[in-house]
Amino acid sequence: MKRKQFLKKWSPRLIVVLVFFVIFYAALVTHPTNVFSQKACTSWQLVKNKAFILSHNQLPEIALDTVQAETITEQAKQVPVLMYHYLVPKSLNKEPGNKSVMNTEDFEEGMDYLHREGYYTPTLQELEQYVKGEISLPKKSVVITFDDGYENNLVYAYPILKKYNFKAAVFVIGSKVNESNEPFDPSRKSFLTKAQMEESKDVFEFHSHTYNLHYKGFAKCGSEYAAGLDTKLLKQDMKQMKELGIDTPYFAYPYGNKSTQMMYYLHEEGYRMAFSVRQGFVKPGDNLMKLNRLTVTTGTDLSVLLHPLDGSLE
Repeated sequence: MKRKQFLKKWSPRLIVVLVFFVIFYAALVTHPTNVFSQKACTSWQLVKNKAFILSHNQLPEIALDTVQAETITEQAKQVPVLMYHYLVPKSLNKEPGNKSVMNTEDFEEGMDYLHREGYYTPTLQELEQYVKGEISLPKKSVVITFDDGYENNLVYAYPILKKYNFKAAVFVIGSKVNESNEPFDPSRKSFLTKAQMEESKDVFEFHSHTYNLHYKGFAKCGSEYAAGLDTKLLKQDMKQMKELGIDTPYFAYPYGNKSTQMMYYLHEEGYRMAFSVRQGFVKPGDNLMKLNRLTVTTGTDLSVLLHPLDGSLE
């Protein structure tokens, strides 16, 4: 009897409190304007990710941090994946503080160092096989990548890489790929053409950096992130990239921004390996959809970058 009286008295009040809490929490998530509300929004994102994982059976294979290579044989302990963007001669570099812009002279010095040290430059397919434990790679292996698909990669990097018999991967923004050649102007930002991509395949392999989602346009918890996080846009974007002729299993996240849902839909469309901008080496058993890279820019000493004394990147 007492129990019924208690429930009759307090149940309506508890319901009111619960409803108030839900509305309050929803308001925080919808309008993350301060540190507390941003934490609430972040916690809600974690709940959504967990629900997404539980409702998509294939997801644990591609988006969870699980060790996949328990029986890997002896091989290179780890492989650095170098990330470059824009190259320009030092005399024309108007943005010396921009980490995405690198002096051509520094790039050549770095490639010369790798050549003198006897480094091998695996393809992305070889890197994938290495991570899965299917092949071994020489101890001195380094993967070279460029983001965005600038024309100066061809003008400046291509002859240097060819000189040393190095290979590299370029992640192009599909909508930026030009149809026709124009005279190269080092002071103007320009992108590769289809013909240039075809002509340079003896050194470069070309992969996806999205067709047209390399811009900040996705709002989450009070901040702006890469538009690729919008999976509705991503689905159409992947289709456009394939129509362009870049039907590849390898992908680089714009600005390094990724999500559980994004990785799932990439995997659904046949992407098997993707790169972030998180600093670190790639090791056997790593999650293929979350591979690290190492940023290289003007002033970077490759001998130091590839051999960190404190082991912070290992």
